[in-house]
Amino acid sequence: MLSLSLRKPFAVLASAPYLPMPQVINNELFRNLVLALSAVFVLAVVLIANIEAALYVLLCIVMTVAGTLGLMYFWSLTINTVTAVVILLACGLAVDYSAHMAHYYMISQLSTRQERVNDAIANVGPAVFNGGFSTFLAFLPLAFSSSYVFTVFFKVFLSVVTLGLWHGLVFLPVVLSIAGPDAHGKASESATGDRATVKQSVEYSTNVVAVRP
Repeated sequence: MLSLSLRKPFAVLASAPYLPMPQVINNELFRNLVLALSAVFVLAVVLIANIEAALYVLLCIVMTVAGTLGLMYFWSLTINTVTAVVILLACGLAVDYSAHMAHYYMISQLSTRQERVNDAIANVGPAVFNGGFSTFLAFLPLAFSSSYVFTVFFKVFLSVVTLGLWHGLVFLPVVLSIAGPDAHGKASESATGDRATVKQSVEYSTNVVAVRP
């Protein structure tokens, strides 16, 4: 099946067996996406220290990647080796926007969900936006390149930054204000209050026993 031309200074492959490259790339991309998202979720659970908040962060990342794949269709970008690599890089790039918001929400010491969301937006929101905007400025020169690789990088990263900022600064705060978990400080305060209540009950029972004849 393989024949080499010996009359030329370089070996030339005249024929080769068919390799199902699209199927291989699709399978590899799906497997690597699952592994990357799993690693992101584990690290989010460790660093944010709350499973519910980590699930919200994972949801934002999945929606960002799904939106990026949808925009690739309208840009006539197919799944190949270049786009597969950029999509995997997008998983790591999309973490920052939602993870910072969820982390600050969890450490806020305010009472209600809405107050903690407002606190996170006021203190971390500008930094998250500036980070996304500076990332956009970093890859903006790629828009003027004629290389296919650089063009793909620009289009995919543009969609990731745009969708990541929207999910981190708009979608996630709305979700946290409606069904957000209790903050770390509030949970510790409630536990302290429970311990104080138990201590008071024990002291009261001891005093009652002491005054009995």
